[in-house]
Amino acid sequence: MSGTFSCQAQPNRINTQLEKLDKAKHDTDKVKIYYTISRLYWNKNADSALLMAQKSLELAKKIHYEKGVALGYLAEGVALGYKGNWPGALDSHLQCLRISEKLGMEGLSGNEYNNIAGLYTSMEDYSKALYYNQQAYKIALKQKDPAHEGTFSPLVNIGEIFKKKRLPDSAIAYNIKALAIAKRVRNPVYTAAAMYNIAENYITKKEYRLAEGYLNKALDIAQKAGDDEDVAYCHTGLALTSYYTGKYNSSMLYAQKGLEESTKSGIAELIQTAYNVLYLTHQKMGNYEQALLYRNLEVALNDSMKTEQRLKTIRNMQSVYELEKKEQQIDLLNKDKIIGQKELEKVSLKRDILTAGTILLLLIAFVLLRNYIQKRKLSEELALKNDNISEQNLHLEELVHVKDRLFSIIGHDLRGPIHTISNMMEIIKEKSLSEEENDYWIEKIDETLVVTSSLVENLLYWAKSQLDGIQPNPASFDLRKLIDQNVMLLKQRAAEKKVVITSAEITGPMIVYSDETMIDIVIRNLMENAVKFSRAGDHVTVTVEKSGDFAILKIQDNGKGIPEEAQSKIFNKYTSYTTFGTASEKGSGLGLLLCKELVERNNGTIWFESTAGIGSSFYFTVPSVKNEELVAI
Repeated sequence: MSGTFSCQAQPNRINTQLEKLDKAKHDTDKVKIYYTISRLYWNKNADSALLMAQKSLELAKKIHYEKGVALGYLAEGVALGYKGNWPGALDSHLQCLRISEKLGMEGLSGNEYNNIAGLYTSMEDYSKALYYNQQAYKIALKQKDPAHEGTFSPLVNIGEIFKKKRLPDSAIAYNIKALAIAKRVRNPVYTAAAMYNIAENYITKKEYRLAEGYLNKALDIAQKAGDDEDVAYCHTGLALTSYYTGKYNSSMLYAQKGLEESTKSGIAELIQTAYNVLYLTHQKMGNYEQALLYRNLEVALNDSMKTEQRLKTIRNMQSVYELEKKEQQIDLLNKDKIIGQKELEKVSLKRDILTAGTILLLLIAFVLLRNYIQKRKLSEELALKNDNISEQNLHLEELVHVKDRLFSIIGHDLRGPIHTISNMMEIIKEKSLSEEENDYWIEKIDETLVVTSSLVENLLYWAKSQLDGIQPNPASFDLRKLIDQNVMLLKQRAAEKKVVITSAEITGPMIVYSDETMIDIVIRNLMENAVKFSRAGDHVTVTVEKSGDFAILKIQDNGKGIPEEAQSKIFNKYTSYTTFGTASEKGSGLGLLLCKELVERNNGTIWFESTAGIGSSFYFTVPSVKNEELVAI
């Protein structure tokens, strides 16, 4: 939940302001009206908000209306923030802050400190975010309000920073302060938000009973206030606490409610949490098909959210690049100006030589030496910038390769199964099939959908990995449970091929430290490959053992194996190897590439041993200690 609230644009209010704009006689009034229209578009239409903000800013600068310039920069910063252009938004808010501090507009300065802190939080620069939130808090304390209502947002925002820095006790302390203010001013939305934030941090601390108490209170307040979004947050939070306290029926009920409410409100992070709880709960209750369904929905949504985040990052990179390009052009113009000035100085010095003698000769030598040093420095700077441009070009070429590979897979491997499903559906639609034939085609459609789903999942993760969009989120977890979970999920598919899949008995938990979702994908891909290339009667065995600071996981099969001439192509993203499975299953060659990317991003190593006709063994390592501990060792 957030402590910041904004107006929604309404057409009738915008039309009213446009009518005022037509009748306005003074430019200062027009500046204010443009600013008001921009505010009405906030959180509604970022492009329109930006256009109105820039009109306000342009006119205010033209008439030297400083307060209007400050408000124009404020509106421009908010609009750019909604468009995901954080560097541009940050520059606009800083411009506004400079003017507001110059004019002594303390209220506006406090608002800008909040806005700037929010941008630094989005950019994960928490030290700067904390500094600007603290400045906003100091200004709010100075306002003539005995209840100090203005301090609520900075306190909540500081708590959010400590939550992101994994310091839940500090986050709870600041939200308790915010809760006291919310109760003092009798604001139900503030109260529910602070209570939810406290509960969220207690969940992080695994103190689920305390979290549940705050969530129930927050839910009651939000329902009475008619705050649908806060109700969705509370239901999803209660789903988590119910799951962790073993109340699986309640967990499933709250998660379903939270999913319906967050879907209606379009809150992606809550939808993802609801999917995760439903996946975990169904798994605990033995409903493995439902568990797999929600797991796939969770992964798909997670990919979509990361894609949006990646697009924002690319836009920010473009903004920074354009800014640097402008600065480079200015540097070159300054260089030409400096050289021109030096040439004039040389002419003057030559004239002075005729009258000043030996002393002026020494001055000329000094000036020439200084020019040489400056030119050499400029040349070195230009060479460095050219090197940076070359690196960017190499990166762009790599992105083009990734794009070509994606289009190749989408155009060939993905279009094929979709076309097959379409043909099968046409056969079923004819309604001339017997019940046995109908069941046969439905089973074939289901098999094709499973293969296609796996291909899409691998395709998305591989693409994000190549674009530096996947960042590990390491934590300690039991590798044994992850293995057992994947064995259970794949047993039915293996049984259909009459392949036996087992995991060797492991004594006690096998705790590792890495990104659990990434390692889950690696295990699933390697196990699915082993089943794919095994024949009826073959065995697939998964084992794991401890070796120093790593766990080594081995997935062995006695299937068809990999031909010796193809082994050098495994894990090579330029010449990847793909072939049909023992039941003519189609592959894309992405699975093993994805496994290599994910293992290496978690400080592990992957390799294999294979003999054609005898079988294959794939190995990979997972750290059992934190990354910084590995570096120290």
